[in-house]
Amino acid sequence: MSAAAAPRPAAPATGPAASGGPFDPGRADPRPLSDAVRSLRAGIRLGWAIESNWSDPVLFAIYSVVKSVGAVLLLVALVWIVGAGGRSDAVAYLVVGSAAWTFVGGGLIGLVQTILDDREQYRVLKYVVVSSASFLAYLLGRSGAQLLIATIGCLVILTIGIVLLGVPIDPVAIDWPLFAASMALGLVGLMALGIGLAGFCLQLRQEAWSYPEAVAGGLYLLSGAIFPVDVLPEAFRPAAFALAPTWWLEGLRRALLGRPTPGVMAGLSDTAVLAALAVTAAALVVLGLAIFRVMLRRARDRGLIDQTTGS
Repeated sequence: MSAAAAPRPAAPATGPAASGGPFDPGRADPRPLSDAVRSLRAGIRLGWAIESNWSDPVLFAIYSVVKSVGAVLLLVALVWIVGAGGRSDAVAYLVVGSAAWTFVGGGLIGLVQTILDDREQYRVLKYVVVSSASFLAYLLGRSGAQLLIATIGCLVILTIGIVLLGVPIDPVAIDWPLFAASMALGLVGLMALGIGLAGFCLQLRQEAWSYPEAVAGGLYLLSGAIFPVDVLPEAFRPAAFALAPTWWLEGLRRALLGRPTPGVMAGLSDTAVLAALAVTAAALVVLGLAIFRVMLRRARDRGLIDQTTGS
């Protein structure tokens, strides 16, 4: 009797039974756009939860309003102490600049601190980087949540400025197209600057927390947030005119107050201000993205993503 033939190995199963259902091409093909949208949405939800400390939304909204009221009341006191209370133009200039500057916390400082928080405090940055989520979209989402909070502060400061200080802002007379264009381009420039600075801070091991505040402080001084650029020494004016926040604030003031800032800015048209803002914001986008990509690659190669520095 001949020996029984050895059983042949079964061929691997294919078709719907093997995959648990019909074949879905979307599961095999990458979809970067949808991944970016999901990462952005998740970043916004997570950012809001962290900023609100997982508290009740209504309670956190009340806190945000009270915080903004306290900040603007301090501003009111400073205005009257320095004697500018009788100058409506100076008060309006200061109120609009202070209201707009609340967005710097989300577009610049908040974006950088997101990376530092996830690496140093929560220690999850390495998991986010290696996941399928879009890292850049995730960062923008985290920053977007802070921009929503900044919007509340901006509206509160403008409202109190109108009611208590008599700032001449009429909703009917606002140049809404100029306001929308200035706000959009300004926020893009701020977030691009924050992206580049975030990539740079990935390389730092100590005192990284102070860098976004230092950069924001320099912009606060040079961009005309609290006083016109004409007040700066001659050596600093070229740097001020090269900054996107300078033209962003000028565009917002023209849209809200209906007049240009006296001095050098008064000789420029609204179109010229928007053009300067668009050029400087575009330069920040190109530079910020380039720096972020190079610095992120360098941080991954040197193991700085998952390294807790204790800074």
